[in-house]
Amino acid sequence: MSCCVLFQKKEYTKVHCFRGAKHMWDTLVVTYKGTPHVKRNKLSLLTRKYKLFSMEENKDIQCMFEHFQNFLNELRSLGRTYDNYDHIDKILRSLSRNWRLQVTTLRALKNLDSIPLKELVGILEVHEQEIQ
Repeated sequence: MSCCVLFQKKEYTKVHCFRGAKHMWDTLVVTYKGTPHVKRNKLSLLTRKYKLFSMEENKDIQCMFEHFQNFLNELRSLGRTYDNYDHIDKILRSLSRNWRLQVTTLRALKNLDSIPLKELVGILEVHEQEIQ
């Protein structure tokens, strides 16, 4: 059975016994969006994880960036956004100690207010390849 068929069957079993479409819809909304209380708690947890985010040992830049993007996507889905500079600053602050010279150089030479996040990641990936 494909993943989509299993997903549809799982969803059907959640709501098939309800008589009205409204009751079915409300159940699915709570399942996927959560109640306001659940959203608030989830947002609080994700905000904390964002603030504590750091590069894990033995992880490469691409892996770190994918992990960071997942946080951003989840936060965005809950209505929390940060500006590009916040993302740039967070990435640079989250790098391990052996990146300190590169971070200092980037802060001195680049206008970090206007650099796209993808460009920063590209610069870091090139540097990562050079030091390996």
